Amino acid sequence: MTKNNIAVLPSAPTRSCARCGNLFPAFGREYSCPACRKPTAGVPEPARQVELSFREQQIVALIRQAKSNKEIAYELCLAEGTIKEYLYRIFRKLAVTNRTELALRSSREVLPRNGRLAQEQRWFEPTG
Repeated sequence: MTKNNIAVLPSAPTRSCARCGNLFPAFGREYSCPACRKPTAGVPEPARQVELSFREQQIVALIRQAKSNKEIAYELCLAEGTIKEYLYRIFRKLAVTNRTELALRSSREVLPRNGRLAQEQRWFEPTG
C-alpha cells in the first residue's frame, strides 16, 4: 500500500504477552514482549561438568603432548579418520574450536572421569 509515493507497511497485530500480560506488536510467532525476552548475546553459559570417555581422555592427553592425528592413530591402533571423529566430539563437548584451545583448557581444568588422568593409566602394555 502506498500513500503519496511512500510505502506504508501494515501494522502488526497486537498480542498479549504470555509472561506479563502487556500488549505488544507481534510479527510471526512471538508470545512474549521484548521486555520479557531473555537476551541471547553476551550471556555466559553456566559452567558444567564435562565427562569425557576413557578414549577421549587418551586423545586429549596425546594432544597435550603435541602429537599429530597420524601419531595418535598409530599409538592407539586406530584409523586417522576415527581420531578426527573423536576430536570433533571432544571439541563439541568442551566448546573449543582448535587443538591449542583444547590443550590450554585441558591443562587448566581437570577432565578425568574416574579420578585419574588418562595419561597416568596405561592403555597398552607391551608383553615380552
